[in-house]
Amino acid sequence: MDFELVNFDLEVGPKITSVYPPLSLFHAEAQNIAFSSFPDTSQFDEGSQTHSFRIRVRDPAEGDVWTGDAPRPSTIDGFIYGFSCFTRTKDDSSKRGYQQTSTVILTHLAYPSLFYTLISKLGPSFMNHGGPMLEAACHNIASWPDPIPGTNVELGFLGTVIHAEIPRAIETQQSMSALPPSRMGESDIQMLVSICPTDPPILNHLEAVISHLWSIWECVVLSEPMLIFGASPAATSIAVWWLRDLLRPIPLSGDFRPFFTIHDADHTSLVNPRPPQSGILLGVTNPFFERACKHWPHVLSLGRQIPSREKGEKNGIIVGPPPGWKTTHRRYTSRDHTLLKQLEQACRGSQQAKRQASEALRQHFTSRTTALLVPLQRYLQSLIPTPSESRSNLANSGRLKPFSDTAFFASLKAHGSPLPFKSNAKQKEFYERWLRTPAFGLWLARQEEVVQGVLSGRS
Repeated sequence: MDFELVNFDLEVGPKITSVYPPLSLFHAEAQNIAFSSFPDTSQFDEGSQTHSFRIRVRDPAEGDVWTGDAPRPSTIDGFIYGFSCFTRTKDDSSKRGYQQTSTVILTHLAYPSLFYTLISKLGPSFMNHGGPMLEAACHNIASWPDPIPGTNVELGFLGTVIHAEIPRAIETQQSMSALPPSRMGESDIQMLVSICPTDPPILNHLEAVISHLWSIWECVVLSEPMLIFGASPAATSIAVWWLRDLLRPIPLSGDFRPFFTIHDADHTSLVNPRPPQSGILLGVTNPFFERACKHWPHVLSLGRQIPSREKGEKNGIIVGPPPGWKTTHRRYTSRDHTLLKQLEQACRGSQQAKRQASEALRQHFTSRTTALLVPLQRYLQSLIPTPSESRSNLANSGRLKPFSDTAFFASLKAHGSPLPFKSNAKQKEFYERWLRTPAFGLWLARQEEVVQGVLSGRS
């Protein structure tokens, strides 16, 4: 874990001015972190906001080192995750009339709930009290235990105790109902580290598309590329993390960027006239992307439904697509009308009602993702060799039998799926598409690993 300070330089724009502990970055990485830590939007006045980003760790052949002989960033999946608290304050001594600073945490761990909590506390404290707060944060973190998968840990941080549950694996779907009871102080926080932060509630950003959420979920699990447009990086990054969480326990097969800018070193490889990458979730705020990604099949624009009299331009500047869901997708499953009614009522209610509805929404779609896999797991049982088959075929004794599409669809026709498909034809078409996604190949490979482990222990 590293801390960065990023300030606005009138000559070059956002610029890293401090890194602690020292970290060896390539120029492209340093520039990427600097621009990603600032909002790429003019719709921000005074105050602070937090957001996150995900950038690729560059190969040594891709550029010169920006900072010395310090260690390179740690990474598990080839990316590093940034959590930024951006602050803008009035400053009469500045040519622009205000001062802009971002406090950033860099980490190799995809634990948004944890690091949003940390940066939300550290950012304002550092801006108010300076270096001593950063020193205190470092002392706190130095005393933390290693994040062992499947454990619950207590983490002290700037006067708060965080009770955090670490998932067994990055694909593990964490559940709020599974949190163990614990003695909580007034300033204590209990959390599942891998899920999207629950405050502000995700429903704040999805009001315009609540009737389309079932279509959006299908696109996510079918590894469809999606552009997520918002008025701020705070909105897009929360939405992307939320969508990414709904995929679990299906392995992540595509890229996801909570906040992506035109300055990102991967810009030309991800945004170009070619068809977008399978499964990518790209969070953006710059209206440039609306034009550059006009050929993308799915665009989710966040926010509340805008009355027709308010649509169009703001102060003569196009601010991107109006909130809504633009797609070529035709839905296979039925909506849950009871939940839809709860969401509609919550949109007109209090923040507490929105929090409760947001949690119900997450539980609903995570259960649908689990239900999606039931027919596959049922068929997979028939591919596990029996002890006698293992003994008679020692060369392949630890492997699943080959997956047969024909046999799977015969099993699906006989037993069905827990998902509420509109028709049997829709059910078959959905699974035909899912078997062609890269996510299916990854999922099957993970199941094979699990089975091999069980069979090797049995032999």
